[in-house]
Amino acid sequence: MTVLSPFGSLEVAGLVIAIVGLIPVLSQHSEETKLFTVGYSLLVVGMFATNFEAVILPVVLNFTEHGIGIGAAGVVFFLAAYQRRKEITEGETL
Repeated sequence: MTVLSPFGSLEVAGLVIAIVGLIPVLSQHSEETKLFTVGYSLLVVGMFATNFEAVILPVVLNFTEHGIGIGAAGVVFFLAAYQRRKEITEGETL
């Protein structure tokens, strides 16, 4: 007999990996990497929402997962990459 659980094994594994990955991200946090830290933190929020949307507030947590965990994280990572590229190209001598 199989027992259905609201938590899928893939989602739980993703959450565990995201939390473990948060340790080096936070330990290496600096002024230069703040946007990358924010982006990764938003991905972790999305993983929490993924796991708990089957248990509580499915509509709100589904929006949190997709709108914040994926959408906002993507925008923040884009801004971080743009800012880093700008710093590198402005530092070059012509």
